[in-house]
Order: sequence, then C-alpha cells, then structure tokens
Amino acid sequence: MKPKYLLGGSLIAAAAVFLIVTGMAGSAQYFLTVSQLRAKGPSVVDQSVRISGAVIYDSVLYEVRNNEPYLEFDIVDTEDQIGKQTPLRIVYHGPKPDLLQPHAQAIIEGHSGNYGKFEAGKFFLKGATRFEVQFANDVQSN
Repeated sequence: MKPKYLLGGSLIAAAAVFLIVTGMAGSAQYFLTVSQLRAKGPSVVDQSVRISGAVIYDSVLYEVRNNEPYLEFDIVDTEDQIGKQTPLRIVYHGPKPDLLQPHAQAIIEGHSGNYGKFEAGKFFLKGATRFEVQFANDVQSN
C-alpha cells in the first residue's frame, strides 16, 4: 500500500478512537454515597451532584407549602446503616412518588446547601422487590 493511504487510514482510525473515548467519558454517569458526599466537605456545596442511598421511610414528610407539594426524607448509604449512620436530609419540591415506600433505594440529582440539607432537582426510586419471597416459596412448594 502507498504510505499516503496508510497515513490517511491511521488518522481516520485515531479520530474515531478519540471520538469514542471522549463520548463515553462525557456520558458516564456516576453517583456518590452519603458518606462520600460528606467526605468531600464544603467543596461540593452548591455543585450539582448525584447521590445514592437507602430511604428511611419513617422520616418522610409530605405536605403542601405555598400551594406547592413539598417532600422531605432522610437517606443513608445502605439499608443496614439505618440507625448507625447520620442520615442526609433530602428536600424535594414536587409530588410524592408512589415508589417512596419502605426499603426503597434512591438516586438523587441536586446540590448540597449550606444548611445541611440536600436540594433534589429530580430523583429516581427503586422500590423493594416484593416478588422475590413469593417466587422462592412457589419454587420450594413445587
């Protein structure tokens, strides 16, 4: 092959690899746990971050303030940390999701305020898997 074709082909391949790598890095989504967020300290105040944790269902406060839905609840790293770890208070101005129930896992996007609460812009919940026990019982009985 001619050297100019090899050079042209290698430049195109390098550009394709560069675009793939930068595209993947830009769309990578990650989240912090409550303890990781606290470890970062004041450096993350007013920065947009994504956190994950287990909802403490007994802490849920849902009411209407100024004619708008207002929701507050606490999260910890994992469900086994309830009562052991200092929870993070989440504030959300919006309707209470149906999946906000005991044993729910939350991924929350927002920012940490100066007053110790986390202002949620939006959040996603994964409800408890209530069908696992029933399925296991059905398998054992057959």
